[in-house]
Amino acid sequence: MNASTDRLLRRTLWGNAIFSIISGAVLAIFAGPFAQLAAHAPVSLMGLDLAIVFELLGVGVIAFGALCAWVASRKELPQAWARVIFAGDLAWVAGSVLVLALPATWTMAGFVGIVVVALIVADIAVLEYLGLRRLGTAN
Repeated sequence: MNASTDRLLRRTLWGNAIFSIISGAVLAIFAGPFAQLAAHAPVSLMGLDLAIVFELLGVGVIAFGALCAWVASRKELPQAWARVIFAGDLAWVAGSVLVLALPATWTMAGFVGIVVVALIVADIAVLEYLGLRRLGTAN
């Protein structure tokens, strides 16, 4: 692997890190207002209020972003970890579809927010896939 073969994946991972850390921090900090905007009625998941779920999700997304940054910063890009990140992004998109299928009373803002973030993550996953594929054909 050389700089030209891993450039797409490395840059995508850095972009994923930046997006994840910023969006996770915003979600964690503004969990209460987002929960009020996202649903018509109070929503709980496994006994937790939606605001707490958003806070925990935000912290998790920050940690995921830190992992993306760590992988992208390695001199020799760890492909196995890049695949884990790719799988995580695919899981996020699939999870978003499932969340929208829940019988929760999502507001239009909640619905649009979930869809927009899922589309951004899907775009990142496509770029990760292309970067991983490029690395696979470069050998």
